[in-house]
Amino acid sequence: MKRLALLAIGLCACIYASAQKVIVKGDLSGVKNADAVSFNFTYNNMTVGKMSEADYINKKVTDYNNKEAGRGDKWQAAWESDKQNVYPGRFCELFSKYSDIICKDEKQKYDIQVNTDFFEPGFNVGVMRQDAFINVTIKIIETSSNSEVATVQILKAPGTTFWGDDFSVASRVGEAYAKAGKVFGARVKKGK
Repeated sequence: MKRLALLAIGLCACIYASAQKVIVKGDLSGVKNADAVSFNFTYNNMTVGKMSEADYINKKVTDYNNKEAGRGDKWQAAWESDKQNVYPGRFCELFSKYSDIICKDEKQKYDIQVNTDFFEPGFNVGVMRQDAFINVTIKIIETSSNSEVATVQILKAPGTTFWGDDFSVASRVGEAYAKAGKVFGARVKKGK
């Protein structure tokens, strides 16, 4: 029975690990030796679930405002705030931890441009849940020549917490950005 339980846990871990995909084009070896990099986060042409971000926001704002006046407007303000204040911080925190490179706001030798292409906010209603995940395209630009050194795509970076206490979109998706930052940082540290 113990063997069966360990096999089940191992199988789940393999399925979970194989869901994320990383595609690297270019050379990361130069960035590996940097002390600090600058980051820029964008959400250009991002889709949320099966909708454009604009359509998703309009639907959520309308639905929430129909239930309670002003609730949709508060939701939209939180949505925009999280994109600027939560997700970049979670990404940079784990990037720095796994690459030993400091994230700075001012321009450095390398500027890392992170664009979120896809965003699945997931949900957690206690008895039922769907994990969040993101797809990001990361471009590494050498600032002196304004040339692209490498592009890294991280597909299906999962946003889950061990205890399942991720009832807000910011906590679920924040974990997806943290995971993407961790994976990207580890790749940069290896230089490939």
